[in-house]
Amino acid sequence: MSGVIRVGYMGIPFSNSEEMARVFSAKFDLKEVELVPLMSARNVIDELVKRNIQYGVLAVENRFAGIVEESRVAKLGVRNLVELDLMWSPIHHCVFKRNKDDEVVHLVSHIQALLQSQGNLKRLYPGADHVECEDTAYAAEMLAKGELPEGSAAVCRKDAGEHYGLYLDNENVEDNKDNMTRFSLVKLS
Repeated sequence: MSGVIRVGYMGIPFSNSEEMARVFSAKFDLKEVELVPLMSARNVIDELVKRNIQYGVLAVENRFAGIVEESRVAKLGVRNLVELDLMWSPIHHCVFKRNKDDEVVHLVSHIQALLQSQGNLKRLYPGADHVECEDTAYAAEMLAKGELPEGSAAVCRKDAGEHYGLYLDNENVEDNKDNMTRFSLVKLS
């Protein structure tokens, strides 16, 4: 197990950060990689500082929604944090429901996904409230497990909703079709 390189990322499997952890691992030709889902930027930084992971992947900026505040705050005051690479990635959001005929009164997702899609979400689901959770894929998981209030829908990647067997209600709901987020690969020196 000593040869395994641990790469921590925000979110859980089927999140955009997991996808970028794969991309960075391939780009840097990291062998025997274990991707470690850590839900939040704070957890990624904490695990780096504890030396439980060798690399971290953070979402740092969206082309339209701006700086990812969660990541900015998590990095504050961390000594010897080195940014190895920055990459932009196209981001597309979908709305999934448990069942086709469910009425949507709550849209649940990470704050960034809600911000990136707010215009279309208001148009498609007038009156539905926007509920923040830790991760887009986690919203899909909670919806599938029945852990969200009735009338909830998840805003997440298409593969996340499909993985959890949810009903695809609307695809590509981001307000700008050129929606992109910049991800950072970090480590401690």
